[in-house]
Parts: sequence; C-alpha cells; structure tokens
Amino acid sequence: MTFVWLAVALAFGVAEMLTLAFYAVFLVAAALAAAVAALLGVPEAGQIVVFCGVSVVGVVTARPPLMRYLKRGHPGEIKSGAQAMVGMEAPVVEEIRGAHEPGHVRVAGESWPAISADGSTIAVGSTVHIDALRQATLIVSLVATPSPASESPTPAGPEATPTTADTTTEG
Repeated sequence: MTFVWLAVALAFGVAEMLTLAFYAVFLVAAALAAAVAALLGVPEAGQIVVFCGVSVVGVVTARPPLMRYLKRGHPGEIKSGAQAMVGMEAPVVEEIRGAHEPGHVRVAGESWPAISADGSTIAVGSTVHIDALRQATLIVSLVATPSPASESPTPAGPEATPTTADTTTEG
C-alpha cells in the first residue's frame, strides 16, 4: 500500500505543478503521511483517516497564511513563471522584424521569442520593455537603441601606432 500512496503523492504533485493553486501540495503531504502510516503497519482504514486528516488540516490551517504571505505587496493575482517577466526590460539578441516576424530577447539567461507591440523593427543590442505575454511569445516595446560606438570597434588612433622614434635601438 505504501507504493499506492507514493503514486497518489506523485499524481497530486504533478497536478500542483500544473495549477499552482496550493491545494494539491497539501494532498501530496497527506499522501506521504499515509505512506508513512502504511510503512508503520497502520491498517488501510487508518491510512485513509491519516490522508483525510492531514489534507483537511493543511488546506484549512496552512493554506490561508501561505496565500497571504505570497500575495503581500502584490494585490491581485500572483505572477509566476513567464508572466513574471511582464514589466521587465531585456536586451534584443536577434533582430525583431515586426509584429509577425519574431526575434529573440534575453531574459534571466534564456532566449525568448519576441515581437514588437507597434510592428516596428528593433535592432540587436536594443533594450526593450516586456509589455505582455501571448502564449510563449513576448510582446515588447523599444526602450533604447544601441549606441553607434557599441556596434563597431573604434579604430586605433595615432597613439596606438609605433613611430620610428619608438622603435629605434641604440647601436
């Protein structure tokens, strides 16, 4: 029966990862508690009581303070994952050619497809503001373009070239 409870815990763990509603996490804890009860030799009826008791206590007593903690300073919904990128600024790493030809921006070390909100072309090296997320594509607007000095290396000035006076040797 222990393996059944572990399978139940795994199933609720997957459900929690998909919903992030913080209900299934308490069912995972309850299934793990029931698995421990099974290991200790508690009969199946007792395991079910443990499962129900731990899940109800978790949802009723632990979830409300957890949700208040997670929502502090963030009225409305909790942003996580890709939604958390909305409002950030990011550099363009592959030219964005308009509203229908995505380029890529670098956010948190990852390359994300992006299109411009107004349909304009945005050059590599520009900084953009992430306005929204549509499926897995970021909707961005231009904040700053790259400076001309950063696009091409500066040529060496006369002070970088050796003169005949610098290269003469005593003989």
